[in-house]
Amino acid sequence: MAVWVVKAGRQGEFEQSAVINNIVGIDFGLRGSINEFPNRDALRQHLQRDSAANQLWRFANGIQIGETVIMPFKQTQVVAAGRISGEYRYETGEHPPHIRSVEWAATDIPRSSFDQDLLYSFGGLSTVFQVNRLNAQERIERVVREHLGEVSQTAQVSETGTVDEEVIVSDLDVVILDRIAQRIRERFTGHRLEYLVESILKAKGYTTLQTRRGADGGIDVVAGKGEMGFGGPRLCVQVKSGMSPVDLPEYDRLLGNVQSFGADHGLLVSLSDFTRPVRNRNESSFFQIRLWGAAELTEYLRETYDELPADIRTEVPLVDRKMLAETDA
Repeated sequence: MAVWVVKAGRQGEFEQSAVINNIVGIDFGLRGSINEFPNRDALRQHLQRDSAANQLWRFANGIQIGETVIMPFKQTQVVAAGRISGEYRYETGEHPPHIRSVEWAATDIPRSSFDQDLLYSFGGLSTVFQVNRLNAQERIERVVREHLGEVSQTAQVSETGTVDEEVIVSDLDVVILDRIAQRIRERFTGHRLEYLVESILKAKGYTTLQTRRGADGGIDVVAGKGEMGFGGPRLCVQVKSGMSPVDLPEYDRLLGNVQSFGADHGLLVSLSDFTRPVRNRNESSFFQIRLWGAAELTEYLRETYDELPADIRTEVPLVDRKMLAETDA
């Protein structure tokens, strides 16, 4: 069975609609059903855009019921995975008009759960394409089962295969971010990850203090600006380096600690991202709590790179503060 990637808008604007409505959908500006065209050539002639016509035709006629579909999120560092459960249909509404029904198995799998070669494929510039990496379906299904707790998590060996002809050019910045995030996961765990976050905050002008282990109620770092750190904003920082996305209990505990520490705001950091309930809750407490997933942490590392301690720059050697040095082992 084939594995397909279908993206939910240039900026991920249709991600929530896809999850809520159990669909994947695309647009390309075509109004009217793809089924009105007798073949792909007729669709190409109508659109005058070969790539758009090819992707629309594949979406309607190439993807088969029961095949695996992947939807990488742009707004968060997670991936949704499921199976196509319905034939193509044209339907106007708040979602794109060309849709296929999906049975989502999981909609919040951290990108870090997948092998790097699969992430490279997921980052293809096209909207609809097939993933031809070696054993892609089996490897994705295992990630889904591990995410759902159906099998124990074990180290996986990356395997490479061929890449779909339309996906040879990838979203380079996504690939770069993934590589840097993976290096951070490898070199910064536990106390070291707290040190990295604290160093970034220092580089951004904060005076910081790591709290005593076991006596912090979940708070790892406190930080403030101004003279000796007595000014605002004052932050309570909680850093999670576990393999699972952070759930609501940790989020609520940070909210409580912001009050008990007399802080202005909280910062919750997780390399494994956050569950959907946490993301939803954060919409109503946006001015109290900030979430740093792998993407945000990587961006702030790049932003402050020149001011970070030498040992961090040695562990994550970047070229021009942006790309992981290729010569580093």
